[in-house]
Amino acid sequence: MILLKIDRYIVSTFVPYFFVCMFAICGIYIVVDILQNLDDFIEMGSKAFLLAGYYYAFMIPVVLAQLFPAITLISVSLVLVRFVKSNEIFAMQVAGMCMYRILLPVFVLSVLMSFAAVANQELIIPRYAKKLKSVEQSTFIDKEKSNILVEDPENNMLLRTRVFNVAEKKLVSVFAIGRNENGKKKFTISAKTGEWTEEKKWLLFDVVRHNYDENGNWIAPTIQEEEYYLETSLTPELLDKVDVNAALKSFKELQILREQEPENHMYRVMFHSRMAYPLTNFVLLFLGIPFVIGFERISRSVFLRVGICVLICSAFYVLTYICVNLGNLGILHPILAAWLPVVIFGTFGLFLFDWIRF
Repeated sequence: MILLKIDRYIVSTFVPYFFVCMFAICGIYIVVDILQNLDDFIEMGSKAFLLAGYYYAFMIPVVLAQLFPAITLISVSLVLVRFVKSNEIFAMQVAGMCMYRILLPVFVLSVLMSFAAVANQELIIPRYAKKLKSVEQSTFIDKEKSNILVEDPENNMLLRTRVFNVAEKKLVSVFAIGRNENGKKKFTISAKTGEWTEEKKWLLFDVVRHNYDENGNWIAPTIQEEEYYLETSLTPELLDKVDVNAALKSFKELQILREQEPENHMYRVMFHSRMAYPLTNFVLLFLGIPFVIGFERISRSVFLRVGICVLICSAFYVLTYICVNLGNLGILHPILAAWLPVVIFGTFGLFLFDWIRF
């Protein structure tokens, strides 16, 4: 009975801290984003407040999906700091509870939080993705779009471009795959840049083309051309309408995108990152908790302990960003790009958690 009361007390203390951290972090994100897009809001005039309200209402689940592990770690850190300062941790240990048993409700809550984060990513965000895109298009004018993947059914071709300049109608880093009727590759075309000409065609520059037979086997030689007109029905207007934010899609939709274009490293990285995502909560907790209650030298400084947790989150997200970008460029294998930050920080966290004497 006593243990259950202590568990309920820890849970009831954690929940308010979690929601305070969630609202605070989301509020900071919204304020920073408003300042960055202030010119667009000023141009809207009287409609700015209403459109901004719709836009950020749909953006909150996306922000939570990205920052959910950090919110969990910071809220747990604040709760543990409070317990340490009021000697409640010491009192629980005197009552016969080991530190691992004291932390059990925290990790149980983390499991529930991970399920909530997955439900948010797989159910809520995909459901409102189209509405978010619609509000975003009516609120902000995109000058550039990145990582576009679009199908040209008339020519049985897939086109991918890293950057599409909407205003100048130019492409950067273009890759096209043509297919035979049996689904096998017919050709691949890669180009550094491309532009929309007065002849209503895409002119590609610095082109490398590979041809394949009906069985998908490569036919030598490799063809290199300085300029090449791409035969496609895709116009700049069609590219401008493409939904490029694959992060808003569900796991099943990502799997379909990965199968449609297996050569696209971005979708493969995103697919494996989605599988690694639920473990992020635990990785950050194993790293952050020892710094909060394990090191006696910094136990008196609340700001230092919470600051270290923030730095841990920042380091994890920086490494994740680097690995994902290396994976998107094909330098790092998609599985490594998705799992390397979790493995590195998780291993160090487990070692640290086991090494600290609570």
